[in-house]
Amino acid sequence: MDQLLFILIAVAVAALAWGACQAIAVATAGQKRKLHQRLSSDSRPEMQIRAARTVLLQEQTTGLPTFFNRLTPVQLLQRRVGQAFPDLPLGRFMLADGAIALMCMAIAGLATGNPTAALMTGAVAAYLPFLVVSVRRSRRARQITQQLPEALDFLSRAMRAGQSFSTGLQMMSDELPQPLAAEFRRCYDQHSLGQPLEEALRDMALRLESSDVAFFATAVVIQRQSGGDLAEVLRNISTMIRQRLRLQQSVKAKTAEGRFTGYIMVAFPAVMFLIAWMLNPDYGNVLLHTSLGHKLLGVAFALEMLGLFLIKKITTVAV
Repeated sequence: MDQLLFILIAVAVAALAWGACQAIAVATAGQKRKLHQRLSSDSRPEMQIRAARTVLLQEQTTGLPTFFNRLTPVQLLQRRVGQAFPDLPLGRFMLADGAIALMCMAIAGLATGNPTAALMTGAVAAYLPFLVVSVRRSRRARQITQQLPEALDFLSRAMRAGQSFSTGLQMMSDELPQPLAAEFRRCYDQHSLGQPLEEALRDMALRLESSDVAFFATAVVIQRQSGGDLAEVLRNISTMIRQRLRLQQSVKAKTAEGRFTGYIMVAFPAVMFLIAWMLNPDYGNVLLHTSLGHKLLGVAFALEMLGLFLIKKITTVAV
């Protein structure tokens, strides 16, 4: 029972620490703030009114009361959930998260009879949906980035063939694979319902929070204001994205050894402890069945998580 309680407390603390690191990373993301300022630099009153209406329509899809929609953390969470699951309202996600947490807490309480263990289990279960959102969001962002060069080449060829830009967007939404096709479909639908094309592109760039999509949206906005060969610009952007992806893959290959070494170093203490415990159970029981051993294991687990976080930061090179 004490072992289970200790494991639940350690996992809960690690989950809270990971969530705090993610919150700090989002709060200090200066590049995203610059992207938002660059794409929303138009200060005309009518543009601000349309933007406010767009935000209002997005808030109404959260499934939460209006008061909560105005809170910055709720808007940030809605954006992150939308980037992972575009058709999932925030209210439904929060309801499912609460139901999972309560169910797991009730099961743990009935199984262990320990309120603390039940609370820790509920905390861990409540964090798991957010972890799924984070993983799904990262995977979807990578898919969009990998599909974007082919999409820009497709749009460039369509414009060279004599199609208009809006028609090219419609063709992209029909011909491209998911998930990028759904984003262009949403952009085209917004434009078809009366929203200016520049605003629809800005909304797509801000919704995806991708620098590559931001380059595409900025190029289209500038071209529509100053003129030029948009097909050639799109071809250049697709070439730049391909070169950046190739560089990312090269950097990832060069840092693979460091990441693998770091994972081995993190897993090595736990593996050695299990081996020593199997060979001499009295050795492991000192850590598992004493209060001092629990504290030492908690400190060791926290240091392991800190080391894993630092290794990931060292071996992650932004390109």
